[in-house]
Amino acid sequence: MIGQRPRDEAAAFQALSPLIDGRAGLVNIVTRIPRMTGRHRFPIYTASMGNPASLLPGRVDAPLPLAWAGMDGAGTGLADDLARLTATVEAVERYSSCVWDNEQLIWDTGRNLGREALDLETVPTCSAEELAHPACPLVAPDPGAPMRWVRGVNLMNGRPSWVPAVMVYLHIPFVSRAERFWLPISTGTAAHFDYDEALLSAALECVERDSLTLTWLQRLPLPRIELDVTTPELDRARAMAERAGLRTWHFDATTDLGIPTVYSVDVDPQSTRVHTYVMCATDLDPRRAVAKVMRESSSGRLSMQYQKPHDKPLDEFGAVFDGAVHMALAERRHAFDFLLGSPGRRTLSSMAPDVPDSARERLAWVLGRLAERGCTAYAVDVSSDEARSVGLRVVRVLVPELMPLSFLHRARYLGTPRLYAAPERMGHGRRTESDINPWPQPFA
Repeated sequence: MIGQRPRDEAAAFQALSPLIDGRAGLVNIVTRIPRMTGRHRFPIYTASMGNPASLLPGRVDAPLPLAWAGMDGAGTGLADDLARLTATVEAVERYSSCVWDNEQLIWDTGRNLGREALDLETVPTCSAEELAHPACPLVAPDPGAPMRWVRGVNLMNGRPSWVPAVMVYLHIPFVSRAERFWLPISTGTAAHFDYDEALLSAALECVERDSLTLTWLQRLPLPRIELDVTTPELDRARAMAERAGLRTWHFDATTDLGIPTVYSVDVDPQSTRVHTYVMCATDLDPRRAVAKVMRESSSGRLSMQYQKPHDKPLDEFGAVFDGAVHMALAERRHAFDFLLGSPGRRTLSSMAPDVPDSARERLAWVLGRLAERGCTAYAVDVSSDEARSVGLRVVRVLVPELMPLSFLHRARYLGTPRLYAAPERMGHGRRTESDINPWPQPFA
């Protein structure tokens, strides 16, 4: 724990108040989004940062554009305090993941660093067909090519380890061809007043993104969840969600890792533009995972209202909302039939594993599950000075063997062994690249 952990959401938000100032604060203002439609039932907040691009290193040559409000945090919850806190923490988290100092980095090859570095042979890769496509911007990982590395720790053995900088920081420019093996993304970044909680949240997000990617790319007919157990939190979330007038299906997306994951599909029968929307959450308590997808689906649907319809060719899909906007149209609902028509059923109570109580023990349990499947895990502390000043710790966790989320349709890492091995272990049969879902990723 860093300092004294705040006792509740209101105290935690108060601890962050030195960072919030409309004139000179890291966060300009934290505001509640007005309810725009009856579909918007959960309180949703944004933490505005404006456009700090000019303050960040390397922005001119970064591969991803950073526009005004591009780093704003968003948060939702059952009550205002949690939504407001979540939005503010997310803004600080995003900012921290974009800040680095060149003095932190070394220039070397993976082969030369050897066991002191993340093994590039384990990272996801595009298939030969993808790499040959003119719209694919990536190259295969090359252990013999020089690139930048940052110091982290191997969570499996506690030893210091070098990690590719492009896998750690957002909006970092490529400075060599070798660094183009990876698309910078926020997966595995988390912030908390407690180190163990931050590491646990970050690791669970890696598992979540692996599951939603496997589900969509392999069109896994997941069993539908029967909500046979509940909590007061889940009861409130269900009541709020039901008033939104949506029809929602929840599916057990737990993979061969055995870490509870919930995938949801909700349909708005009154909308043709934002008709179908998906969400995913991983939590050691599957009841919390269900409540989380309900909350975050509400926030996501609100964001979708601001997205303009487009007719881009698939070769140009790369922005976060490109696939979600494309797939949300009512005319494409049939693309979700592999889920909506799945005959399987699973009770929510049967998804709950026997896990310890403390965050440190839970983290060890998750790392143990990953190790059983031959995975490694690395962590880098990316806390900015601003985050540290209020007691927050921001971490990036990498599990290179898992499937990453990609919004770039021509770079979906289809050459990654896990994409084919995991479904087969889960009883879905042997699959090849020709079986991959042709529709773009609907998650945003």
